[in-house]
Amino acid sequence: MSSFSVGSAASRERGIRRRGAAARSPVAYREQPMDYEPAIYCRRCGRKAPRWISWSEANPGRRYYACVEAQHGFVQWHDGPTSAFLRVLLGDLRDRVWMLENEATAMCKDEDAGAGICVEAQKRNEQTSSTGYSLARKGLMLVCAIVIFMSGLVLGMLLS
Repeated sequence: MSSFSVGSAASRERGIRRRGAAARSPVAYREQPMDYEPAIYCRRCGRKAPRWISWSEANPGRRYYACVEAQHGFVQWHDGPTSAFLRVLLGDLRDRVWMLENEATAMCKDEDAGAGICVEAQKRNEQTSSTGYSLARKGLMLVCAIVIFMSGLVLGMLLS
């Protein structure tokens, strides 16, 4: 097996990098990190290891177990390696979600964007984190719709 890592085209082109970005999931988890069976235990401390999703360039979307005590160095993969095509695709999608989140945040900081839209988006995001995947999808669709709408308004103003 090759150790060659394919980077995301979006992150190469736009230079999207964040401190700790690989640790932040672009989508809500469908299950909590400890809600899985059969349990996988750390070999050093014997505690159940949480299951996480990697969003690194080399392993986007791949699940793994890691001890809560980082110094133990316990990491075990749940899923097998992904193909180069899926690594690039998932990396591009991850970067696109982060870019849309940044744009939505910037629009909400803009006083002309309309506070009502931002409050509604924030409420949907809070509901998403507490009620699961279907609301997460609806919230993302709302953010996308807001971004497209605002982009259309700006473009219309520039062209007129």
